[in-house]
Amino acid sequence: MRKLLVLALGIFLIAGCTSFVKASVDTLAGAGAFITNEQNQNLAACTANPKLQICLDLNTAVAAQNSGISALEAYCQLPVAPDAATLATVGKQTCNESPTAKSALISALSNITTIIVNFKKQYPK
Repeated sequence: MRKLLVLALGIFLIAGCTSFVKASVDTLAGAGAFITNEQNQNLAACTANPKLQICLDLNTAVAAQNSGISALEAYCQLPVAPDAATLATVGKQTCNESPTAKSALISALSNITTIIVNFKKQYPK
């Protein structure tokens, strides 16, 4: 559901919002693609032993990405965990930017970026 929400957010936010919002969506989408790729590559190992450090680190990355999505929802004043009908209308909405939520979004984006950078250092290809 969260991945669908990121996609829906990306589609409508890029349509007419600020470069900050577009960069936020791009950061979260990029993190999501990276995490999904790593999960796929480590699926067998993490299924066999979910307590492996790489599996725990992937769980941390997922949690950080989810926090980033929640922060973006708050910043754009969108409904949290919308139902299917709400998701269908998301493409018709614009981001109603909330200045009071901006610092939380910046913090969440910084956090996910740091986690991804550290993950790539710890598990180089």
